[in-house]
Amino acid sequence: MRLGLGLGGLGLDSQGLINQAQAHGVSGILMDISEARKQPIADWRRQLTDNGLEVVQVGAWIHNFLRPTLETEAILREAIAAAASLDAGRVILGGGTKNPNHSFCGHPENFTDAAVVEAAASVKPLAREAEAAGLLLTLEIHFATVLCDWDACRKLVEQVDSPALKLNLDAANMIRYQDYWNSSEYIRQGLEMLGDMIETCHAKDVVMHDALHLHMDECPAGEGCLNYADIIALVDEHLRPDTYMVVEHTPIDKLPAAMAYIRESAAKAGVAIV
Repeated sequence: MRLGLGLGGLGLDSQGLINQAQAHGVSGILMDISEARKQPIADWRRQLTDNGLEVVQVGAWIHNFLRPTLETEAILREAIAAAASLDAGRVILGGGTKNPNHSFCGHPENFTDAAVVEAAASVKPLAREAEAAGLLLTLEIHFATVLCDWDACRKLVEQVDSPALKLNLDAANMIRYQDYWNSSEYIRQGLEMLGDMIETCHAKDVVMHDALHLHMDECPAGEGCLNYADIIALVDEHLRPDTYMVVEHTPIDKLPAAMAYIRESAAKAGVAIV
C-alpha cells in the first residue's frame, strides 16, 4: 500500500501542501484543479521532483456529470490536461447526483436503475476523453449519490465498459445508519464485489452523535466507527500492492494523530507502506 495526503479546502499554498506531505512521509498528494492553478504546471513538476512526490489524483469534483454545465465541463478538461502534464494518471469526480446544490448530496431520483443508466450515458464520453489522454477517470462513491451502494457501482462501471473508468473507495462515504455498527463487514462486501474496479482509496472516518434524530459527521481517521486495520487488510487482499490510500478532510492540528493511526493500522494488518 502507498500513502498519500489531500488537504484541499484548507487554504494552503502549493509549497505548504508539499511541506505537509514531506512532514508526514507520504509519497503522493491529492490536489483539486483549483490547487493546481495556483502556480504554473512546470513549477509543480519541479517541486514534486525535488521532493520525491507524485500527484495521485487531480480532482474536478465541481463537475457533476448528472448536472453538467459548460463551465464545469471546461474545468474537467482543465483537470484532465493538468493530470496528463503532471503524470498523475488519474482524475477524480464525485459519484453523480441530481441535487442542484452539491455534487455529494442526495436527491430522490438518484437511487434507481434509470439513474444508473443516465449516469453511464453521461460518463461514457468522459471516459473516452480520459482514455485518449492516457488517464483513468475515477469516480468517488458515496451513499447519497447515484453510486449509492455496491450494486449500483458495479452496474455503472459495467455499463460504461471502458478500461479508463475506475472507482475511488472512500469507506466513510458509504457508511449508512444500518452499517455503522458493522462497518468492516459492509466494506468487505464492497471490496469482494467490486475488486479491481477500485483504483484508489481515501481515508477519513464517520461518527454518529447521540441526538434525538440521526446525525452523522465526517471526522479524521481513528475518531469514528471505521476499523482501518480491517480496511487496510481488505485493500491488501483485493487490490494491487501499490494502491494509494489518501488521508484527507483532516484539520492540520489533527493530522499527526490521523497519520499515526493509519500507519499503526497498517502495521496491525501486517501490510507494508511502500
